[in-house]
Amino acid sequence: MLFTIAVITAIMVFSENSLQSSSKSTETCLSCHEDEGLTYEKDGKTVSLYVDKKLYSKSVHAGAECEDCHLGYNPDEIPHSKTSAKVDCKTCHDDLKGIEKSVHGKVDCYECHTKHDVKPVKEIDQTKNCLSCHKSRNIQQYSSSIHAKKNIGCEKCHNGGHNSVSISKKEVTRVCGTCHSANQMALKNSVHHTVLKGGNKNAPVCTDCHGAHNVLRSKVSIESEGCLNCHLNEKLFPGDAKGSAKFVAEYKTSVHASLRKGEHEAAGCVDCHGDHMIQNPDDPKSATKRARQIETCGKCHSEVVEKFNKSKHGEELMKGNKDAPACTDCHGEHGIQSTLLSDDFSKLNIADKCLSCHKDGKIPHKNYKGEEELITGYENSVHYQALKEGNNDAPTCSNCHGAHEMTPYNDPASKINKMNIANTCGESGCHVKQLEEYTGSIHQTGVLEGNKDAPTCNNCHGNHGILTKNIDNKLQKSNDLINLCSNCHASVEMIERNQLPTKVSESYKESFHGLATRGGLKEAANCESCHGNHNIRASKDSLSSINKKNLPETCGQCHPGASEILISSKIHLTNIKEDSPWTYWVTRFYLVLIFGIIGFMLIHNFLDYRKKKMLKKKA
Repeated sequence: MLFTIAVITAIMVFSENSLQSSSKSTETCLSCHEDEGLTYEKDGKTVSLYVDKKLYSKSVHAGAECEDCHLGYNPDEIPHSKTSAKVDCKTCHDDLKGIEKSVHGKVDCYECHTKHDVKPVKEIDQTKNCLSCHKSRNIQQYSSSIHAKKNIGCEKCHNGGHNSVSISKKEVTRVCGTCHSANQMALKNSVHHTVLKGGNKNAPVCTDCHGAHNVLRSKVSIESEGCLNCHLNEKLFPGDAKGSAKFVAEYKTSVHASLRKGEHEAAGCVDCHGDHMIQNPDDPKSATKRARQIETCGKCHSEVVEKFNKSKHGEELMKGNKDAPACTDCHGEHGIQSTLLSDDFSKLNIADKCLSCHKDGKIPHKNYKGEEELITGYENSVHYQALKEGNNDAPTCSNCHGAHEMTPYNDPASKINKMNIANTCGESGCHVKQLEEYTGSIHQTGVLEGNKDAPTCNNCHGNHGILTKNIDNKLQKSNDLINLCSNCHASVEMIERNQLPTKVSESYKESFHGLATRGGLKEAANCESCHGNHNIRASKDSLSSINKKNLPETCGQCHPGASEILISSKIHLTNIKEDSPWTYWVTRFYLVLIFGIIGFMLIHNFLDYRKKKMLKKKA
């Protein structure tokens, strides 16, 4: 019993002495090392030996003694380092085995954990620690990246300090995919990943487009740093064909390359081609595939695409018609220009662009002469010739047919539907005055009532081959006009269908005016002279030029001071005996007189000839 007590007492005394010795050891060290001026020279540099006692006492090593880490130090030797060994943290931290093989294998522990004020791992700002050593511009850009803003530290990608790894290009997609799994899956189905699997070292991975530490999110930055950085490289994409660097370079001067339009960013590469799941342009799933262009362009141009889908072009494209135009056929691909500013979309070039497809086209109905009308007739029209002469007010295809909303003539909403043609021709800047005159006319009234025989602009002027009036040859102009009106007003079927006055054309041609025109008198009145052209109205209409109260002015254009008798005389005499008895009897008198005189002369000449012949025989 006494032996046991003695042993316990001895152990307690030994332990107390040991603790006192240990405490004295640290205190002994700090008695010198808490001097801020304590230094020594190493390799020509002055190294501080100062230890902050307060920080040390709060560190995780506060319970350890200096000699636990600093082995072989003899406090009585100045300096102590003659027999000392380098601090080896693994003597206590056995979980550090294998660290020498990591990227930090040659880095001293204190570079991250500091020397004497070591904090618990959970209190260490690992990212701040990393940036204190990794000072290259690329890595320092992390501080302003989206990852930094979302507090995603270095360890998320590179693992913790003891297991930190350098990420190879092959590993980038996997590492990024731990957070961005959806994008990783999309990328695996892209042309970029296909090319990468094929062994092309230039194929991009996440960091090639987004950057490694600065992580780009703006599509403008991604384009300049990612897409264009590769696709403008002529060594990677040589030649002039589609997909070449030269082809892509057209984007730089396009309307889409503008950084901003108003308050909206203009379209970039990813808007058209997609971001992670970019397909080969020939792939049916590609966003730029011909069949999907409408869907792609519609992300920005929804209103335009809505119109296009209802158009004849859109319908044919959706049916799979290879000849039907898609967006790029008219607007181009990378070099798309503003329709307001580019010469490519001048009115003259628009016409040429349309004719490049419609050069062999025919309109679905024949003209008033019964002839087939080719669309290329537009090239001979007054409109096209005016454009060639620099008159930008002259209409081109889109003025009449619309730009994206082109629909067939039989569509009620079509700009070239019979019900709408007059308004199309009379749009601001074109034939405004003529539309005003036509509005309310007997012809327009018939059109609005659904009368298929009633004429609108193109029935008289034609469709694509509209010609100017032949001003120089007034007689030819007059005869052309008479024939034009006669196409309807001399048609028995049309007269019967619409209960029109009969023999209007025939009676005009037999009138003084008609006879004078046929006789070559340029100044003789034709249909237009009396009835007007666009403002033709029924005689009972007070606005009509042939209304009784307006006849003095109408007739007075050719016959100044015309008498009431002349003005009240009928021109179109369908029943001359009833309509104008005087004309009837005068005509009859002159006919009798003419034929009587001619008959008398023939008889006289015959008798004279006979008499002379008889006298000749007697002689």
